[in-house]
Amino acid sequence: MKSETVRTVLRAPARQTAVAAAGLGVRLPGAAGLSGLLVPSALRRFAHEAPEHEHALAAATDAIAAASTRTPGTPGAPGAGGSTATVWASSTAGLAAYAQTCADIPEFGPGRVSPRRTAHSAFTAPVTAVSVRFGLDGPYLNVTGEQDAGAHAVTEAVRMLTRGRCERVVVGGSADTSTWRSCPGGDPAEGALCAVLQRHAPDGGGATVRPVLRARTARNGVDAFVRSCLDRLDGPPDHLVLSAPATDSRAAGALALLCAAPLLRVEERFGDLGAAGGVAAMVTAVALTAAPGPLEQPGPRVLALALGSGNAVAVEVTSRRKGPR
Repeated sequence: MKSETVRTVLRAPARQTAVAAAGLGVRLPGAAGLSGLLVPSALRRFAHEAPEHEHALAAATDAIAAASTRTPGTPGAPGAGGSTATVWASSTAGLAAYAQTCADIPEFGPGRVSPRRTAHSAFTAPVTAVSVRFGLDGPYLNVTGEQDAGAHAVTEAVRMLTRGRCERVVVGGSADTSTWRSCPGGDPAEGALCAVLQRHAPDGGGATVRPVLRARTARNGVDAFVRSCLDRLDGPPDHLVLSAPATDSRAAGALALLCAAPLLRVEERFGDLGAAGGVAAMVTAVALTAAPGPLEQPGPRVLALALGSGNAVAVEVTSRRKGPR
């Protein structure tokens, strides 16, 4: 593999410590909870339009509630201890609200525009809304970009946990159907997905998340990226989940060529979620590991990949069921 083809920018060791997924939140049209992620949906938009930060709050509410029922150390649960960070991915964040504010002020005057819209007009709108609403006291990080931004948010969340910067991370991604978003050849979708990650596994098993590789890909570097990901796994993946622009078939082709595992494409099921697509890939991978099965057998190993115009990120999700593979 030539160094100019794929340049790895993830400086952490190849084998990073896995963290536990304590709770998940899914707010997508046509996807009711985790089971809805595994079924194709023709519905891309909600019946009533809502700002992106409201999608983010809804998904975060579900994830935190789910986590609080499994372990008392999560935000919103009695006796919660330690800090909780927030990492959020968005393609346009508050640009839609900002554009509406700019249009309303000349028409109605500055005194007729609600000051509440100011916070929703900032590019950090989703992550700020989640952090403030739930009183999360850890650091917060806003990530913007394409599909790979969501998976990048997941790797940053794991990095915060493994370096001891916090006890938990609320990590998610959101999207709206704003005209600010560009989805050439794709079907713009809206909604949000969220997960609460923590260093210690909750009681009763669950899924673990481990970053595999983050790389900067050149024009013909996707094959090499996929090969590198497969080499870093402990075994062949049972499932593959991919988030990439609808017009980009490079990663799908490389995965089909190099791995026999079934492939699920985020954009085919939910439409183009932009930066939230990378989070959707990770959450869908967790849904795949949660399939019912004998406790003495581990759940499937799932490789979730997100591909942007020049960057690619891969995350491995496995179950914590006991027993040899």
